[in-house]
Amino acid sequence: MSERIEPNPALLNWLRDYEEQPWRRFVGGLKQRGELIDVAGVMVDARALFATRFRCDSKTCAMVDRPAGVESCCEEYYVEVTIAERDRITDRAADVIEFLSRKDPQRVKPDRDIMSFFDDRNSIELVKEDARCVFSYRDEAGQLWCGLHSLALEKGWPIESIKPVTCILFPLVVFRFENGDMLLTATSEEVERMFASPKESLKLPCLLQQAGDPMYVECRSAIQTAFGEPFYQSLSAAAEQYLSNSSRE
Repeated sequence: MSERIEPNPALLNWLRDYEEQPWRRFVGGLKQRGELIDVAGVMVDARALFATRFRCDSKTCAMVDRPAGVESCCEEYYVEVTIAERDRITDRAADVIEFLSRKDPQRVKPDRDIMSFFDDRNSIELVKEDARCVFSYRDEAGQLWCGLHSLALEKGWPIESIKPVTCILFPLVVFRFENGDMLLTATSEEVERMFASPKESLKLPCLLQQAGDPMYVECRSAIQTAFGEPFYQSLSAAAEQYLSNSSRE
């Protein structure tokens, strides 16, 4: 066995900076504008979470007869999952296939192989079929639903036990720095610039309309799943303070 040789520190610094520098500059901009707050040790983008309005209403975007140009996250959003997330789904393959073959019988047959739902090479992506997520289905009214979410509700399972974290969090974005710092923000043009993926999500009506409750309220269950109830209570208190201060300015 050959002796381990550590890379040049300059390379390690470059790797860190290449990944983190855009996010550090983003955080710096938030701080400069007074839009970065600390909630229980998590850096929170106050404008995105408290001042941005959001409503996840699939009737707006997921109906068969929706207006031209109106898309759904199940159609436009490409989801990459971890091996553990894939395995949680495949471990319940019989239930997943039974549910989808019942809800979407023309597309999903009872003998379908669960691995065909994944583009499983190096990264693991959920396949798109009929121009939408392979785990989605349409009800009798033509409305699009997440099959994994619906199955979890039907079985009484925790949503996070089968639904990928990326899907639970959307449109929230969490970034963890090498030193352990963590940032909670949400999808926006500025945030999307830091990802190499296409910006399909920016076309979604839920992000364009600025309707509904503040982001942190509409995404309460996702935040609780990711950070816990005590964090959400602290976040809610911080939001009240931030919005109160903003109204006096």
